[in-house]
Amino acid sequence: MSSTVATQLPTGTWSIDPVHSSIGFGVKHLGVSTFRGSFKQASGSLTSADGAITAVDGTVRVENVQTEEPQLTGHLHSEDFFHGEKYPEITFKSTSIEPAADDKLRITGDLTIRGVTKPVELDAELEGVGDGPDGNPRLGISASGAIDRSDWGIVWNQPLANGALAVAERVTIQLHVEAVKV
Repeated sequence: MSSTVATQLPTGTWSIDPVHSSIGFGVKHLGVSTFRGSFKQASGSLTSADGAITAVDGTVRVENVQTEEPQLTGHLHSEDFFHGEKYPEITFKSTSIEPAADDKLRITGDLTIRGVTKPVELDAELEGVGDGPDGNPRLGISASGAIDRSDWGIVWNQPLANGALAVAERVTIQLHVEAVKV
């Protein structure tokens, strides 16, 4: 018989480590496969008190979106998608964080894309806490959720002969964050 012990989390502010964090997304392409992209150089912070994460905020710059195809990356920067010239940042700020079980959390917050702010829910898990080689405490947290991109004014599409759309409306979000206590 085994039991799960929740991770002990020191009180404080934690800064996102952009080198050891990844922010990704996936969307059905042509109705047949999932296309994946990512954002590099995320910034933000987490706050903890009384052994729990109490606040999360983060920012990615649209200029840091990456795909395997430069032409596609350019299209994501355009007015058809993120419109990076007019809206250079995507932000998230938590509004509530509820424990789900052991190290699992339900994070609700405001996601702003293209100047539109809408609530989203993320399922999260505190993956661990420990000291880095420099002696500074670090934590790892992963989170996932899904949004309908049209809610943020991202509506470009092409209908296909097979009845599918070139790009699905539902977009999954995956975050793997390492943060350093400041």
